[in-house]
Amino acid sequence: MQPHVKHHLDQVLHHLYINPLEKCNLRCKICYTRKTDPILPEATILDFVKRYQAVHKIETITFCGGEVFALSYFPHLMNTLTEQGIFLQVITNGTLDRLDEIRDPNLVNLIVSLDGEEAYHDANRGLGNFRKSISFLQKASLKGFHVDVFSIVTHQNLQRLDQFEATLTQELGFLPGITYHPRKPPAYLEHHPISNIMGETAGFDFLSKTEMLHLMKTRNVFPPAQLGCYQIAVASDGNVFGCCEGYTPIGRIEEKVESLIAALTDRVEVWSQTDKNTACLGCSQHEFMCGVKQYLEIMA
Repeated sequence: MQPHVKHHLDQVLHHLYINPLEKCNLRCKICYTRKTDPILPEATILDFVKRYQAVHKIETITFCGGEVFALSYFPHLMNTLTEQGIFLQVITNGTLDRLDEIRDPNLVNLIVSLDGEEAYHDANRGLGNFRKSISFLQKASLKGFHVDVFSIVTHQNLQRLDQFEATLTQELGFLPGITYHPRKPPAYLEHHPISNIMGETAGFDFLSKTEMLHLMKTRNVFPPAQLGCYQIAVASDGNVFGCCEGYTPIGRIEEKVESLIAALTDRVEVWSQTDKNTACLGCSQHEFMCGVKQYLEIMA
């Protein structure tokens, strides 16, 4: 394995990704995930974290859904983990305010989904939800949480990113960190064996190749241009993947942690031996690569 990839993998293993549910309180028009029923019990998550800690130190856990604040146990789970000194990142739509239940805001980074200015955001996520998410960010900031924004980009809102950032600065009194996520291209949505829901396109058109490249070159994006976004990712059905959008499991949550780490390492090793982009930090689902392979090859 190339030394820079090996170093990055060593860092990645300190960071878990857990998706305890697919259910959500919103019905966004461009959502591409299936809202399946399984929900990971709190005890199962805590048992996995305990077993993982015995093998490899956890520094950060990212939680995502669905909407994690819809889980009755979620604030309790957060408090239990922060008491262990684990830093949490929580990706949320910011419409369910349970902030008062969380005891240690300084160990939590809330990453709130906002897709642009109010009219555009609400056209996708529902009337009034922009104001709810802004209020959530305002309150969270005042209570001492770290806050960031995750924003899906389409042809329509690409032209107004500067205005969006100005709006956030005005509303919050500062500009939070923003990660821009290009709307999944048809190459992803039409062929991915799990996440293959097209969603609505009227008013939310896909980016052209030129627009996609411009966004990836000028903004902080996910997936990052150098990839390296793989990690041990636990899904709501107990399957474990090599990245948050993987579709070939590397194991199950009840399996030995050592086996899961070895499986992820093997996936990245295959990438390291075959990829020609020497700046790339690797991928665990190299045969698909989140639908952005063609753009990364152009940028290489």
